Amino acid sequence: MADLLFTFHCARGDAESLALALRGVADAPVHWQDEVVLGHDYADAGTGEQVEGLLCRTALTLIVPESRATALVDTARDARCRAPVRWHAVPVHSQGRIA
Repeated sequence: MADLLFTFHCARGDAESLALALRGVADAPVHWQDEVVLGHDYADAGTGEQVEGLLCRTALTLIVPESRATALVDTARDARCRAPVRWHAVPVHSQGRIA
C-alpha cells in the first residue's frame, strides 16, 4: 500500500489541538508551518475565509500509509476547530534520507 502526504490547512488558533489529534491517530510526526496566503483563498470560502489581502493560517503535513487516510480525515472532522479545515493528500512517489 502506498504512503500519502497529507496537508491540513487550518486557522492558526486551531493548529495545536488539530496537530495533537492527528499525531495520535497517524503515529507519525506532524510538521507545522505558518503560512500567508495572498489574495482569495478558495472559491467556496465562507465570509470569514474570504480575503482581499493576506490570510494567515497554518499548514500541518504528515506522511501516513494509505490505510490510515479515512481515520485521519475523520479525526480532523471531529476535532474542535473554530474555523474550517481544508485538506488534500497526494501519493508519495519515493522518500528517503540523505546523510
